[in-house]
Amino acid sequence: MNDLQKLLCLRGLTVREVAERIGYGYHITQKVIKGTRLTLRSGGTYIYSNRAIETAVAELLGLSHDECWGDKSSIRLRRLIRQEIKKQGRKREQELQQQFLHNGRIPEKEAAGNV
Repeated sequence: MNDLQKLLCLRGLTVREVAERIGYGYHITQKVIKGTRLTLRSGGTYIYSNRAIETAVAELLGLSHDECWGDKSSIRLRRLIRQEIKKQGRKREQELQQQFLHNGRIPEKEAAGNV
């Protein structure tokens, strides 16, 4: 799984949802996100052939094309992955507090525990 796929997963987005939101087909969007849609350019170098889809995916994530697909994109994407992990952790912590600590506080009558 590449960094872009990890970020999408952490944000709860499937490739199908991304494709629907950006207005492109599922299959081509999947190939672009996975990084398997390459075209051989003259000179023997490989490049991504679908810049419009890349740009749409980047904009959906609130990024520029270079931040999402450029040479140093892994730095930016990994920073966003770390932020998303922290965000998910805080969200999960709040859910657990509400479930088990009654909105984060232990009422006085429960403070003694199971004594």
